[in-house]
Amino acid sequence: IDSSAVSILDSMSSVVTSLESCSFELTTEYDIYNTRFGLVKHSDKANVYLKAPDKFFINREGDKGHKEFYYDGKIIYYYSKDNNQYASMPAPPTIMETIDSIQNEYGIEFPASDIFYPDLVDEMLSNSDNLAYLGLTNADNKECHHIAGTNNEFAYQVWIAADGSFLPVKMVIVYTGKAGSPQFEATFRNWILNPELQDSMFDFIVPAGATKIKIIKK
Repeated sequence: IDSSAVSILDSMSSVVTSLESCSFELTTEYDIYNTRFGLVKHSDKANVYLKAPDKFFINREGDKGHKEFYYDGKIIYYYSKDNNQYASMPAPPTIMETIDSIQNEYGIEFPASDIFYPDLVDEMLSNSDNLAYLGLTNADNKECHHIAGTNNEFAYQVWIAADGSFLPVKMVIVYTGKAGSPQFEATFRNWILNPELQDSMFDFIVPAGATKIKIIKK
């Protein structure tokens, strides 16, 4: 375990978990197994708005459709723009508790949300057989600190801005323990730190003609 890598990861975690609010653009690419073609690459793009401790709005569009998520501190709303359908689910009182709850109970994923967990670095250390700082490199046209780690199930790499902001720029996970070693890649762009976000943007207003549906627990 490389202490330089741990120090940089600690700095990144400290920055993102101390934000009162933020917005960013998240692009994800991921492999899904296809019986005819093997691993097929898919992608999504999301605009994310967070206001600590208890509000978020996510607008996600890509191969899995166009979806929106609203969380107002009490309820999380899911809206499918493709089908004009929505659902509501009771939610815990904080952002990360809500993300955990919705992922665990309903199987709705929030890709790359791990970076906001306060205990992220401790989790990475406990799940890494190797962790190393690989030096400075370029990712998404930015100079970044490059960090890599492995265990017996996956290998991962993280690129963190080297401009003093310590913001995450890119992450890649290769699931070496699964057939074909599928990959997940996330790129963070257009960070805005501590913007003034009005509470009204996290309120879901039922669109005209929308149908309410029920999402079944896993």
